[in-house]
Amino acid sequence: MSIAITSSLKEFADRPKPQTDGEAVASAVDTGLKSALRGAVESNEGYQAALRFEEEAALRIGVASSVRKPQISGNADLGMIRETGGIQPDDTTTGLAAGFNISQLVFDGGASSAEVNSATAEALAARAERDVRGNEIALEAARAWIDVWQFAERLALLKRRTREMNRLIAQMERMAANGLVDRAAMASAQRQVVDITLEEARLQAQLDAATLRFERFFRSSVNDVPQPDSVLTFAEAEAAANSWHTAPVLQRTAAETMVARQAVERAEAAYWPTARVQAGVSSPMEERESTDTIVGLRVDYMFGEGGRRSAELAAARARAAATSDELADAQQALQVQLKAALRQLRSIDASMPLVSDQIRLSASEADTAESQIRTGQSSLRQLVEAEIENYRAQDRQIVLRAQRHTELFTVAARTGELTRKLGIGKDTLR
Repeated sequence: MSIAITSSLKEFADRPKPQTDGEAVASAVDTGLKSALRGAVESNEGYQAALRFEEEAALRIGVASSVRKPQISGNADLGMIRETGGIQPDDTTTGLAAGFNISQLVFDGGASSAEVNSATAEALAARAERDVRGNEIALEAARAWIDVWQFAERLALLKRRTREMNRLIAQMERMAANGLVDRAAMASAQRQVVDITLEEARLQAQLDAATLRFERFFRSSVNDVPQPDSVLTFAEAEAAANSWHTAPVLQRTAAETMVARQAVERAEAAYWPTARVQAGVSSPMEERESTDTIVGLRVDYMFGEGGRRSAELAAARARAAATSDELADAQQALQVQLKAALRQLRSIDASMPLVSDQIRLSASEADTAESQIRTGQSSLRQLVEAEIENYRAQDRQIVLRAQRHTELFTVAARTGELTRKLGIGKDTLR
């Protein structure tokens, strides 16, 4: 079995990865993030697996409820009976004996009801798990999109501003050669430019990593990823956060808690007898014997089983208590997460106008410094510093925009609103 498991893993590793038409991905990118996200989720193997697990769980409801319906069985024996005792020893009878039985459960202490309820709760848990999986995949795909966009934007901004500052440094070097600029001032300006240039390698590495994640979800690479669309407004995010009790992760945990409670009821039902109304007909193998007919009520009860029932009941109660604690913890964790995201969004919205002012003021300072160089009221060092400050402010603006998109997608995913906005997911339960 160990060899078989290892071989199966190798088969999965060697299996060709599904490919998506690059033109289709590019078209989805052109039409917007929502369209691309929907395709990424619905084609994801993890989401497809969750759909199949949900279907399996839904079918198990019928399996569990079948015990409440009449149970019909038949049997047949073909062979011989050899009697070795009695008045006529060594008498051998050859032939066919058949039987037919029908029974209907009338009482089992609630075991069958608990079994059906448990199967239903497991199906609901599987549906919630599919919803959780869909939202998580959509969130990770959106993060990959956002990161590709922001790192590409920041890298392009850095390269543009670096070229401009290198031009200013070259001008300073010419002026320093003529004794018009202090060497110390030029060295300070060069150091600041070098510090910015060093960020290029870091941004490129982050862009490469984001591109790999992008290709994983969208199955293709796209050169120009546009700024993502907003899936929620702040007001919608706040409303979704206030409806936290409908979050898929809580629905899943609550369903698992219900499964554990039904296990307690099944364990308690084991202390009750089981009653069935049954009827049956059995034909004999010997022709001279009569056909047997059975009609009546059958009651079964276990008087002793070595403590199995009490142990199962204690284990079921312990699990029910544990799942209740998990539900309480999941509720608290989700509420904290949503509140933190909303506070972050408020902080970003408050910071964006300030950053815009920084960009405007630093650009104005750079223009003033450049115009005053000829009159000696400013210097190239001041101009370089103003250009660097302007670059920092523009870079900060891109980062804040990316963070805002990420926080909105996070709130949407945690509350289950993301897949609803994307139109993903159909209930298999009816």
